[in-house]
Amino acid sequence: MKAPDFDFVVLGSGVAGLTFALQAAVHGRVLVLCKANFSETNTAYAQGGIAVVLDPTDTFEQHVQDTLEAGAGLCDEVAVRYVVQEAPAAIRWLQGIAVGFDKAASGDMALGLEGGHSHHRVVHVKDHTGRSVQQALGKAVRRHPNIFVQEHQMGIELLTDTSSTGTFCYGVQVLDLHTQEVRSIPAQAVVLATGGSGQVYQYTTNPGIATGDGLAMAARAGADIQHMEFFQFHPTALYQPNGEVFLISEALRGAGAELVLPDGSRFMHLYHPLGSLAPRDIVARAVLTEMQRHQSPCLYLDVRHLPAGKVSENFPSIYHKCTTIGIDVEKELIPIVPAAHYQCGGVKTDLSGLTSIDRLYAIGEVACTGLHGANRLASNSLLEGVVFAQSAAGHIAHLVPKKLEAIPVSLEKNDVGELWYGMREEIARNRNRLQKLLWEQAGIVRSAMGLQRCQTELEDLQRKGRGIAYLTGIQQEVLELQNLITVAELITKAALARQESVGGHFVTNTRPDKNRTPYRAVLKDISETGIQALF
Repeated sequence: MKAPDFDFVVLGSGVAGLTFALQAAVHGRVLVLCKANFSETNTAYAQGGIAVVLDPTDTFEQHVQDTLEAGAGLCDEVAVRYVVQEAPAAIRWLQGIAVGFDKAASGDMALGLEGGHSHHRVVHVKDHTGRSVQQALGKAVRRHPNIFVQEHQMGIELLTDTSSTGTFCYGVQVLDLHTQEVRSIPAQAVVLATGGSGQVYQYTTNPGIATGDGLAMAARAGADIQHMEFFQFHPTALYQPNGEVFLISEALRGAGAELVLPDGSRFMHLYHPLGSLAPRDIVARAVLTEMQRHQSPCLYLDVRHLPAGKVSENFPSIYHKCTTIGIDVEKELIPIVPAAHYQCGGVKTDLSGLTSIDRLYAIGEVACTGLHGANRLASNSLLEGVVFAQSAAGHIAHLVPKKLEAIPVSLEKNDVGELWYGMREEIARNRNRLQKLLWEQAGIVRSAMGLQRCQTELEDLQRKGRGIAYLTGIQQEVLELQNLITVAELITKAALARQESVGGHFVTNTRPDKNRTPYRAVLKDISETGIQALF
């Protein structure tokens, strides 16, 4: 099938991309491009659930206020109210495509509790909600006659043009990762649903494909980018000496698990009234503080006081993972460390998912809709993906069609032979250097000096990246390195520009806000050397 036969091109096959595809297929032919396998997405790794007001004792206003509080005053309240009010309809739609959320004994949907929430309002499927949503969406997409899926296709650059009315997007250039062929695909609209960029950090819960590709492409095209200093670090990734990262869902703390020190004593009450269920930015910094204080490579989650069988029944994925590495959760503590988890900023959009570039949309984690502000409230992310995907699909229905012409491929198939294989080790070294640099200088706790050092080193990495690209041409690893460097530059620049500590951005050389919680006074004494020595 020739490229002009597609009306809409979606990059990404997670909850946002597939929801959009299903909704937009009513209005035209949709091509979904996947960087890896169809089901390899950030969505598939989401454990906790989806926040929605369903309990009669809960209200939209309380969900709104919880979101605003977690976002530390930097949310767009209009966006927050929009998402919260659309949440029940989004859940009904997911049920309609066969997502089987857990039920309570009453027959109603079971509602979990997570950090920062004032009510039980998280619908879930055990501890593998994302995977279940991914599977249901995938089946629906595969059955739809107007949706076409192509795997192992990586976006290179957006195709844009500027007229008297502004810049607009008319397609995307992609690399076939199997054939190494480059092609350009025209479209009435391009939708970025490429997920986050956790791989910019040394330790992350994100899969290997999360290299910020869509964000970097949009930035290079001149799209507005916002709030990149706010990267959320999840406080409870399973600690394993081999460096492998596995998420321990916040829902486990919602079910009663407690964060404890190496001696088994609780400590989170010293940092926040909600204790182990405080917002994630607070918990992650508190965990890091106590790791430094006790010179320990990790802290722990204690579930030993929970009823026998509760973890294995309600959190089977976590229970199985712990069992495979020799941890009996009913008798032993679970070792945990913080890890990069969620990109709160991204490509700035309006309520329809439209970016500052006409006919370019961004939905899901790649976007900055205003919902999260400085720190994402737990279980608002899958919800955001569904709501804004539906909104974007509604918006594209009203686009005035442009005549789509076949676009000649501008780059030939790349074949660099032995030179490419000799450069792979150099690419890996630079990627590792970048990840370590961001973790140490633009991670959970930052300093102006460290960020300036980071910026200087990124300039050197950027020069090396351009040299590698010149020698090797278009290759996946090269593109990913360039995209990660772009993301790192966006994070560092934004972090340097924001001098006050707020939400997911904490700097040690500023005066803490007296109106914020006491953990700031504790954290300001952590030395940069002490933090780096932990890893």
